[in-house]
Amino acid sequence: MKKIGIAIAAFALILSSASAYNPPVLSENLYALSSTRNLSGQNSVAGGGTLGCGPDSIVVNPALTAQAQRVSLNAGYTALITYDPSDSDYGNAFQGGILIPFKMFNFSGIVNGVMCPFLKDSLNFKAGLSKEITPKLSVGANADVGFAWGAGSDIAIGAGLGFVYDFGPLAFMKDFSVGASVINLGKYYKNDIPGAKWSSGVTAWPSLATLKAGASATFLKNDTIDFGASIDVTVPSFQNAIFDITPKFAVKEMLYFTLPLSINCYEMAEAHNGGFSAGIGAFFKFNFSVKNNQYLERNGWSESEMIASAVYKNLDSSVHAVSANLDINLGMKDKTPPVIKVWPDDEEDDE
Repeated sequence: MKKIGIAIAAFALILSSASAYNPPVLSENLYALSSTRNLSGQNSVAGGGTLGCGPDSIVVNPALTAQAQRVSLNAGYTALITYDPSDSDYGNAFQGGILIPFKMFNFSGIVNGVMCPFLKDSLNFKAGLSKEITPKLSVGANADVGFAWGAGSDIAIGAGLGFVYDFGPLAFMKDFSVGASVINLGKYYKNDIPGAKWSSGVTAWPSLATLKAGASATFLKNDTIDFGASIDVTVPSFQNAIFDITPKFAVKEMLYFTLPLSINCYEMAEAHNGGFSAGIGAFFKFNFSVKNNQYLERNGWSESEMIASAVYKNLDSSVHAVSANLDINLGMKDKTPPVIKVWPDDEEDDE
């Protein structure tokens, strides 16, 4: 353990001395800009709350998808709007994703595109594998690659890994879980971009070796309402700390609301944009049926679940994100465990 501690300290020292931390605006949120789950704080490093996970959960922690039981599809779009009188530019972000459970592991993948005046335009791909090691412990890993253009082309390639541990009921909490991940392990985009608003020495982005850790808890849960919260801390390159605090509410397992609050210590200290952002997220989950489709019937997908969501969040003093996503979970969750008969029924004996 002592050697591991020394190695981590040395690695942190190398990162901090290699360059001053100064990423461009929005760059730390590059892969989250198109996702209502990630912008709203619904996806915590420690879990997705009562709503569960989606393909885009691997952005914060590749282990989050390990407990998924159904094939899930996702599509989303975000408008990035600025009210700065000196800058009337407008940005866009979009994504598509898929999550497929297998017997040995769960696979998830997303494609994310960002066309933003504060960054290079980029197209990014992430794919991950996750697995339940025990009913409480899940692990996962992902790989990513991206291509950027505008003010010079560039490529990003890297990986990430993480875990989630679910304690279940703990003290006064109905459910409690913790999680951690380390992402952006690789080579990421260079700094020759128009986003250098505060200094010409903008560092590579998203930040190398970004550590994330968090906890998620449910405080009240009954047949009508569900109340919980999560708190995450993100440490990009061991040179900044970003805190995300998200109260979460649910009504009848149908309507879900979040109030995401973010505190960026670097931005707050540098007074670039105050370092504080807030928003609101809403998710509506409902069932739907498709009849007379043999393919869906054969796969047990005639009755499925859909989640429509929308989020507003101010990302800094002048950039506001308005996002909408649609998730489809094919098939319905099993609410009753399988019945295993040790002895045959009496009727079968008579036969």
